[in-house]
Amino acid sequence: MDSFKRLQSKVFTSVSSLRKSEENADEQTYNTKRCFIHVNHLSIAIAVVELSILIYQLSNGSWGNSEHSTVFTIAALLFLLVIFLLFVAIFYQIGNLLIPHIVMQILLVLCFLGLTCATLYALFHGATFQLLVVVTNPQIAADSMTILPAPMITTNVVSGFLVGLLVIFAVSYLLIAVLNTWCMYVVIDSYQLLKSQKLQSRTPSVEEYCAPKTIQLSLYPNQIVQATDF
Repeated sequence: MDSFKRLQSKVFTSVSSLRKSEENADEQTYNTKRCFIHVNHLSIAIAVVELSILIYQLSNGSWGNSEHSTVFTIAALLFLLVIFLLFVAIFYQIGNLLIPHIVMQILLVLCFLGLTCATLYALFHGATFQLLVVVTNPQIAADSMTILPAPMITTNVVSGFLVGLLVIFAVSYLLIAVLNTWCMYVVIDSYQLLKSQKLQSRTPSVEEYCAPKTIQLSLYPNQIVQATDF
């Protein structure tokens, strides 16, 4: 009888250690860090940077006089709403509120990849530009053409400058797309972490709390002892 009690206590100890190891494994799975910083803190930093960029664009006001000002205003309001939802999700631990920010980041990545492809297309297939020349008096223009000096910059230099500018734009768009992709994965990790914390903090139901767990151990080849964990 004493040996059975000792065995039962060992079984309970092993079961409890197994549960603790599973909980630690879950924490290690979801409590990920990026650049040695917790993902929730990084998500807040990303939201602050996005909010700063948006405030700068709004204070600049150059887009307010364009023909697409209504579209820009609606996009800015949606951007503000998404950032506000991210702050609420982090501080109140509501993971579902991070979904709009993840969708917005996916759209941004697709937009910057599209700009990169358009820049590369202009680089490899050539880009055209229009030059408007106004001649007021043909006689004056003919006389002035004989006086004008030779151009200081050749067309090859201008062409090389434009090609370099397109390369810079393509690399910049690609780097921004990669940076947004990294930020998107940070927010996704934060979303998984908040969802796991919500599941762990949920109170167990009556069935989950009271249901016994039976473990069968083979002590001898022809004997089975049942140990029930209450």
